[in-house]
Amino acid sequence: MAGGGSALLAPAFARINRARRWFDSPAGGRFKMIASFVMSAIILGLLAQAIFDVGWRQLVAVTPTRPLYWLLFLAFYFLQPLVDWEIFRHWWRLGWRTLAMFLKRRVMNEALFSYAGDAFMMAWAATRFKIAFTPDDAAAPKLGRGDGPGSHAAEAPIAAIKDVAIMSGLAGNLFTLLMLILAVVLGGETILNSEVDPTTVRRMIIGFALLIALSLTIVFNRNRLLTLTVAANMRSFWLHLFRVSAMHFLLVATWFVALPAIGVGTWLVLGALRLVIGRMPVPNKELLFAALAVDLTGDASVQVAALMAAQGVLYLAAHGLSWLLAIGIEASDPAPDAGQKE
Repeated sequence: MAGGGSALLAPAFARINRARRWFDSPAGGRFKMIASFVMSAIILGLLAQAIFDVGWRQLVAVTPTRPLYWLLFLAFYFLQPLVDWEIFRHWWRLGWRTLAMFLKRRVMNEALFSYAGDAFMMAWAATRFKIAFTPDDAAAPKLGRGDGPGSHAAEAPIAAIKDVAIMSGLAGNLFTLLMLILAVVLGGETILNSEVDPTTVRRMIIGFALLIALSLTIVFNRNRLLTLTVAANMRSFWLHLFRVSAMHFLLVATWFVALPAIGVGTWLVLGALRLVIGRMPVPNKELLFAALAVDLTGDASVQVAALMAAQGVLYLAAHGLSWLLAIGIEASDPAPDAGQKE
């Protein structure tokens, strides 16, 4: 960036750098320690309150006890931070203890608000790579690669986080499209039309069309929006597609193991509809999914409702345990490694 753009950004970059220097001071270090403790207390408190509101004791009785169920559920939960860690480990030469950051990132994205974890990761990367935040700094945030080959992820860490988030969204949209096709083939369209009012169906169709349009816009403008090399982004995309599909089928597998009397085909349709509904801009998604589950499972609808409620509580508990695990990993590494380039 040159000329007027540099002059406009210079004051903001200067304030950021002054704040970073203060955080590197002894007083800043104490503040970060206190802030980390407070943030952990808030997040764990929110998760505990959510579990209490749902009713832990009532749901323990309906939670499956088969070891296979727990293995599948744990694999489902921890696959996302493991894949995210693998993507960045390959670029940034990360040690295994940095998995703690990815565990926290996942919890913050889902327990606080969308992209809270990504903002946390950008701050973490800025500190790790000692980004100076000057307009001419190669590591400062970049938007696109233009006509060039693209940047290395270690040379543009903030841009790498941005590109990975975009690749994750594209992979999720593609897999949702595939699951929508599967749901239609297996009869989900008939169930959807019978249980959902026409207005909501139209909203779902419009919303899905917008998702596809957004994905195509990103693909056609990739040189303006993506910063990393094509090879790096494609590796990220395929890993995210694996992660999204594996997590989906692991979740469906937990349902089948918990209630094997319900056919695999029914669970596949229900899983596909859950994924599609989850990405649509429609109100009361949980109620809509519950209505479809009742229609699909018939006499077993009560057991299915209990299973979904229990799994929701387990998900919150997994967030809490994941955060505690991250704290334990960080405590075992008092001197984190410095960032390295390939």
